[in-house]
Amino acid sequence: MTHGFISGMTKHTIGTTMRIRDLILPEDRVFFILFSEMAATISEAATVFNEITHELPLGMEKAHRVRQIEHNGDEVTGKIYEKLNESLITPLEPEEISRLAPVLDDVLDRIDRVTHQTCTYGLAESSDVLKEFSYLILLSTTEIQHAVASLSELGKPDLVRNHAIEINRLYNLSIELQSRAVLDLFKTKDLLLIIKLKDIYEGMGSVMEKCNDVGHALNDIAMSHS
Repeated sequence: MTHGFISGMTKHTIGTTMRIRDLILPEDRVFFILFSEMAATISEAATVFNEITHELPLGMEKAHRVRQIEHNGDEVTGKIYEKLNESLITPLEPEEISRLAPVLDDVLDRIDRVTHQTCTYGLAESSDVLKEFSYLILLSTTEIQHAVASLSELGKPDLVRNHAIEINRLYNLSIELQSRAVLDLFKTKDLLLIIKLKDIYEGMGSVMEKCNDVGHALNDIAMSHS
């Protein structure tokens, strides 16, 4: 009788626990959904920017698209902070959420900034450097998107770490590209073009630096949940 009573109580307790988790988990996953939405927004902006670098001197209308995408990202970031302030239970530590949200927003802000630099400086044509740099940005944001998607599988931190490692590799490539591009740029005699392109290169480099910051944040989160 005692065994049956304990068994029954255990089943009741498990059932109650599962019902409570069923109530918590949908709220719990909101952060993963919002971070994935933000990562997708970043990737969308990078895709449009990459298109622009292949279409110069055209592209001004697409710059407006990037600005709208950036506004959409601001709304997602706002939702993350609102949810953080409301939530008693979060899938990540509140400090981890507070660290990841702004660095993601920084990437989008920098893409918006360099997009408008590129479109308003009146470049007569594109170049291999602009195309390659924007492609590195696109690749990095794609890795961010995959890494953020892997966050929901906290039992598999290596998935996140592998993407963070690739983001860092792409960042190192961008440093090399920027150094070569600036050296080549100073071999030209068009002072105004030098000023414009150097500014754009620095803007692209800033995007990659922020992508790398996201990679570091994701890697640290993955390590803390190993």
